[in-house]
Amino acid sequence: MAIDNSWIKRDSTSSGYGNRAMRLKVTLTVVLIIAGSCLTLAMNGVGSNVTLYQSEGVVIDYGDYNTVWTNASFEETNDPVELLTIACNDHYSTEPIFVDGVLTAIDRGDDIVENDADHKWGLWYVEKGDFDFKESKDYNIKASNYTVISWAYTATGKSPTVGVDATATSIYGYAQPHSVVTLSPVCTELVGAMDAANMIVGTDQSSNYPSLIQREKDNHTLEEVGTYTSPSYEAIMEVSPDIVVCDASAYSHITMAKTLRNSNINAVVIYDGTDLDTVLKNIFIVGTAMNYELRGHYVTSQIEMALNTIIGMTSSHDGYKTLVTLSSAASPFIAGTNTYVDDILYKVNGSNAINDSHWPERTPKGGWPNITPSMVMDLNPECIIIFDYGQYKANDYDLMISSLSDEWKKTAAYKNGNIYLFTEGLGEMAQRSGPRIAQLTELTARVINPDSFDDGIEVPKAIGGDYQSYLKYTKHLGFDD
Repeated sequence: MAIDNSWIKRDSTSSGYGNRAMRLKVTLTVVLIIAGSCLTLAMNGVGSNVTLYQSEGVVIDYGDYNTVWTNASFEETNDPVELLTIACNDHYSTEPIFVDGVLTAIDRGDDIVENDADHKWGLWYVEKGDFDFKESKDYNIKASNYTVISWAYTATGKSPTVGVDATATSIYGYAQPHSVVTLSPVCTELVGAMDAANMIVGTDQSSNYPSLIQREKDNHTLEEVGTYTSPSYEAIMEVSPDIVVCDASAYSHITMAKTLRNSNINAVVIYDGTDLDTVLKNIFIVGTAMNYELRGHYVTSQIEMALNTIIGMTSSHDGYKTLVTLSSAASPFIAGTNTYVDDILYKVNGSNAINDSHWPERTPKGGWPNITPSMVMDLNPECIIIFDYGQYKANDYDLMISSLSDEWKKTAAYKNGNIYLFTEGLGEMAQRSGPRIAQLTELTARVINPDSFDDGIEVPKAIGGDYQSYLKYTKHLGFDD
């Protein structure tokens, strides 16, 4: 295993003692990595998801990202019913209510959550190495056999709130951190949404939001621990975080999480944010892993209410068939299916041009495919939104339009003046499937479904860092400091 030791030379004026200490630290690091790797291979041959400082316990799940965790030793009791009793005693000073051996209600002291025609309590578990909850046929299971067990109040046909991260590791039982490292801009924004940006002691090179992060970088008081695709183990270890938040959209983060866990550093890995539900799930995961469950529940509920408002307003109006691109290049990368952008377009009653029935079946639709100029013309979108960051500023709109390829100029979007440039701060935000997703949804809805809004807000063809000026329903959901 190759170890990057270049960080030893960061301070060429270090004393001999300092250099010896650095060398000793690297030596110990190498030993830890080798020992951890050997232990991992001995355990399962493919990498361990064990988080050493995680507690055992049980979840009570009331739905809508409202869960309660209780620490409990499986050595003292492995019985789910006894664990639930401990949880109710600890949190509510009550006993769970069973009728004929079946859980029918939980008394929270000020109210009782009981089975009804649409919801019921059940015992659920996530098998080790798996991601999804399964409902137990009875209560005679051993809690220690599973990654997570949950007493969940679910609607008919629904499953409990997510219980594991993108590496099938439990998101429950971590101690509340005092220091956090984030490895992607989305991870950084998720921690910021928890009102915990001040806890971040290290982050990736591209993170710059909340604004506190950029200020601290400018003041050289916040460490950069590598790039989004290449995080540095040594740099992370140097700032001694209590927990590291990783992003499964980069495979290097998954392997880094395993390495950190084998070095006794807690790590949680968010899912690749391919739709709005996953973004909400990631907010919950970070809030839960940080022991900020109440804040996480508040943030998700605020975003859900805003999204429901916008979705409701646009439901009676048909939006444009829209193409979303990452540049104005003749052959752009575009938002296909299985992306948060595709989800937004349909939520606000528009459609994604790539899903048009005339689109050739041989062409890949998922993710962010690169298409040819002739494909842009063949799709013939009624509206085009460009997520640009770095090439143009908002006042460069006319220059951008004049430089479009002939194929772009043959589309209905060009002929009708429906090409929009999301650039600067907005272009950057639009490329992140993070907690500001509700703001992106409102702006997208105003562009592709303008008849749904009668509040007098006129969206210009180019929007930059002042994008909040064109928001009404989600303006407070920036989660800045």
